Amino acid sequence: MEDAHRAAAQVAALTDAQLIAIWAGILDPEEITEEQQAVIDEMERRNLDF
Repeated sequence: MEDAHRAAAQVAALTDAQLIAIWAGILDPEEITEEQQAVIDEMERRNLDF
């Protein structure tokens, strides 16, 4: 769980464009890392369209 919190803190500092670029690079949405999930969560929090 600590890793998930660390990932969330790291992605919170990213720009919208950086979040979208990372999201676009997710190849298998069924097998995502904690970092990728944090990106998706942050995009949802910011109400970004993806």
